[in-house]
Amino acid sequence: MHLDKVLASVAGIPHMSTERGKEIYEFVRQERPKSVLELGFAHGVSACYIGAALKDNGSGQLTTIDVHAARDREPCIEELLQTTDLLDWVRPIYTPTSYTWDLMQMLEQQRQGEWTFDFAFIDGAHSWFVDGLAFFLVDKLLKPGGWMLFDDLDWTYATSPTLGQTDFVRSMPEDERNTPQIGKVFELLVAQHPGYDEFRNDGAWGWARKAII
Repeated sequence: MHLDKVLASVAGIPHMSTERGKEIYEFVRQERPKSVLELGFAHGVSACYIGAALKDNGSGQLTTIDVHAARDREPCIEELLQTTDLLDWVRPIYTPTSYTWDLMQMLEQQRQGEWTFDFAFIDGAHSWFVDGLAFFLVDKLLKPGGWMLFDDLDWTYATSPTLGQTDFVRSMPEDERNTPQIGKVFELLVAQHPGYDEFRNDGAWGWARKAII
């Protein structure tokens, strides 16, 4: 089982806990998606858990997207994937500005039968402006019966240890700084969408299943 190798390799590396890593690993093992999309990979910890599940399943691929700055993280995703022997199961994509642009390109290529996903994990910008749009774009790429998972429903810019005191955040209106923006995406866009028929919300993670028409 490749989970053991991942657990040993990612110990102490942010941003996914062991408990959450095991949860997403078990989900992929049980649901057996063939094509997975991740928005936001940081160091690549979550990508390793997903990739390990795909490898243990014996099929599938994860496409994961983050900004160019992720190349400078120590360790970076390629290092973790090499350490865990998962390079063949995960395809990292670096984007100059936002994954919403890459999603637009995927939608264009979808006309030729490319880019449809069984499972999507959204854990990137944590912004209403970016991830509100990302939800609708990913929805068009998600197969009926597929699941979408949102991380950090309770996260705010104001309480972020890395961003909270930056000029960017300090310049925000107070309600924008203190509102859990992904929570609002899930509450107002995802949970009210008529195309989804099953929801789970534990306060930090939100799951939504696309209805089979």
